[in-house]
Amino acid sequence: MTYRALIVFAMALYAGAAWADERSASLINSFRMFCTLTTLNFSALDAKASAMKLPVIEELGVPRQDGPFLHSKSWTMPLTTGTHTVVATEARGANVEFVICGIYATDSRGEDAKQELMKQMDLGNPTDENIADGPQRMTTWRTKMGSGDAMLMLSALPDAPRFQLTLLQPFRSGQ
Repeated sequence: MTYRALIVFAMALYAGAAWADERSASLINSFRMFCTLTTLNFSALDAKASAMKLPVIEELGVPRQDGPFLHSKSWTMPLTTGTHTVVATEARGANVEFVICGIYATDSRGEDAKQELMKQMDLGNPTDENIADGPQRMTTWRTKMGSGDAMLMLSALPDAPRFQLTLLQPFRSGQ
C-alpha cells in the first residue's frame, strides 16, 4: 500500500468516527431537549411535537381516562445529521402511573450514544448494565427528574447501529 493510500484510508476512518460522534451528540441533544427539560407530561410532549410540526408516525392505545389505560404516540424528528423517532407514552395500572419519553435511532451505535449521554447529562456509572443476556444490551441509570425519581434506559445491540433511549418517570396513581 502506498503512502498516499494510507493517508486516504486514515482520513476515511477519521471522517467516519467524526460523523459518528456528531450523530451521537446530535441525537442525545435532541433527547435532552425533547424529554428532559421539564417534568414529563404526555400532553406537554404532544403539544411540543405539534408546535414543532413533527410528522406523526403512529398513535396507539387509549388516551388518558379513569382507570387503567395505555397511550403512545411517535413522531419523526428531523436533525441536520438525519432523522430519528421520538416516542411519548403514558399509562396507568392498579398502583402506578407513568410517563415515558424516548428516542429511537437506526444509524448510531449504542456505545457511542452511551458515552455521549454520560458526557452531556453528567451521569456516573450505570445503576445496572446487562451485557451477557442475549444480543441486547440494557444499561440503566436511576436519576432525579424534577421532584421525583426517574430511570434512564439505553437499549442497544452491541454490534449494530441501532439504539433506543428512554426516560421513565413513575407516579403513584392519583398524583
